[in-house]
Amino acid sequence: MAYVLGRKVVKDGEEFDSYAYGITLPLKRGETGFFEQAFTSVEQAKTNLRNLLLTAKGERVMQPNFGSGLHSVLFEQIDDARFEDLLKKTILDSVSFWLPYIDIKDIEVEITNELRDNNQANLNLTFTVGSEIDLQELTFTVQG
Repeated sequence: MAYVLGRKVVKDGEEFDSYAYGITLPLKRGETGFFEQAFTSVEQAKTNLRNLLLTAKGERVMQPNFGSGLHSVLFEQIDDARFEDLLKKTILDSVSFWLPYIDIKDIEVEITNELRDNNQANLNLTFTVGSEIDLQELTFTVQG
């Protein structure tokens, strides 16, 4: 049987500085608990975005559709322009479905011959979170 323990609306600000939104990734020891935690919505959104994009579809237990599918795109045999467009479309589709509060403004894709040989791509995403107007940036390497 499930119990509702209570709900509290938590917003970024001084009043809620001690409330954690969730844990950050990669998992590491934190100062306020066993795992490091995010205390702002933007920090948690970056963690959620990174988690979504680096998770392969079918990898998450009980959520087989969760993930982006970027890993499988890296093995596609297509030219550079179409490859970059496919990467961008895959990112935008998965973010709009799973994280609709994140608005992707720009996606930069870097693919060198060495990265291509290792089925990797460097990505730089510029985005906003909710009604925030400040642009955020997330840079990472995805590999197949």
